[in-house]
Amino acid sequence: MGNQVGLYITKPDTTPNPNNDPSFDPNLGFKNGRKERVMVATAAEMESAKLTAEERDYCAHVLLNYRACRREEWPWVYRCHHEKHAYLTCEYEDYVLRMKEYERERRLLERKKRIEKKQSLEFA
Repeated sequence: MGNQVGLYITKPDTTPNPNNDPSFDPNLGFKNGRKERVMVATAAEMESAKLTAEERDYCAHVLLNYRACRREEWPWVYRCHHEKHAYLTCEYEDYVLRMKEYERERRLLERKKRIEKKQSLEFA
């Protein structure tokens, strides 16, 4: 709810839309650049495992390991707790990274707005 209020009511010009790509350079503010995220699982692997669209993220390879373990250990799926923990940890870290990217975009939009306001006052 808070994101929707910010996006449409209180700060529509500085609240990033989560459905759009970032509008700033991803390496802005990083001297040595950033490590690029890569998909470990291939499209063919995800398609053969019948992963849904929501499951085809950067943690798909861990999910494939977890599902393989469940298939091998059935009906004693409790033996796959390490794989389950690895998958849930990967999903959490992915969520944190996406929230950091969202916050970075929001702060850069606010910075851009401050700079534009300062420049307009100097020329006025």
